[in-house]
Amino acid sequence: MSTLKVNKIIPTAGVPTGGGGGIIQIKNAIKTDTGSSGESSNFIDISGLSVAITPTSSSSKILICCNITAGHSATSNVFGFRLMRGSTAIAVSDSDGNRRQWTFGEMTARSNTNNTTHSVGGTFLDSPGVDTAVTYKLQLYNRYGTIYINRSGEDSNSDNHGRGVSAITVMEVSA
Repeated sequence: MSTLKVNKIIPTAGVPTGGGGGIIQIKNAIKTDTGSSGESSNFIDISGLSVAITPTSSSSKILICCNITAGHSATSNVFGFRLMRGSTAIAVSDSDGNRRQWTFGEMTARSNTNNTTHSVGGTFLDSPGVDTAVTYKLQLYNRYGTIYINRSGEDSNSDNHGRGVSAITVMEVSA
């Protein structure tokens, strides 16, 4: 004989409207390989760091958790990352003069630290307002030199050097 005890059962479509907060579905993209990008005057997509989700309701919210591990090649790099919903930048700073609008603050490396990596990330809540497929992705802006994803600039084959991972996870949350 078995006994099942629960405090609450939440339907697969999430909690009823007004109840809010139920996770309906989760999608994930994890980048375990390495990549690199040279200098660019524009943001560029980071290969392997995009994920599509189709909300079950236009009132759903999307919770985005993301992290990036990156290294650089030069003694003076300025690079940053931004989160995109399709072709729209989200979770970026307000516009002010010529300053770049990005999600993860300015990462400036001004010393010979090409054997290090930096990890940045965050959690953001988006309201896409649709029940059709939405793609979330991460982009990179790199002012000088080369930026490496998931590795340092030096990337020595030694047990005192490591590599990292980068990921983006999206969760549909009922309204």
